[in-house]
Amino acid sequence: MFLSGDDADARTEVGALIDGIGYASVDLGGLATGSALQQPGGPLAGLDLRLERCASVE
Repeated sequence: MFLSGDDADARTEVGALIDGIGYASVDLGGLATGSALQQPGGPLAGLDLRLERCASVE
C-alpha cells in the first residue's frame, strides 16, 4: 500500500500498522510528491504490483 504525508513520524507509524496487518507499505514521501506519483497519468497509476503465488492451492 502506498502512503504519503507531510508528517514523517506519522508515515512511519502508519507504515508499521500497514506492515502489521500483512501488507507491504511503500512510503512515497510528502503529499506533493506522493500524490503526484499516484494520480492518473503518474508513474504508479495502474501498475499491477501483486506478487504471483509461489505454489498452487489445491
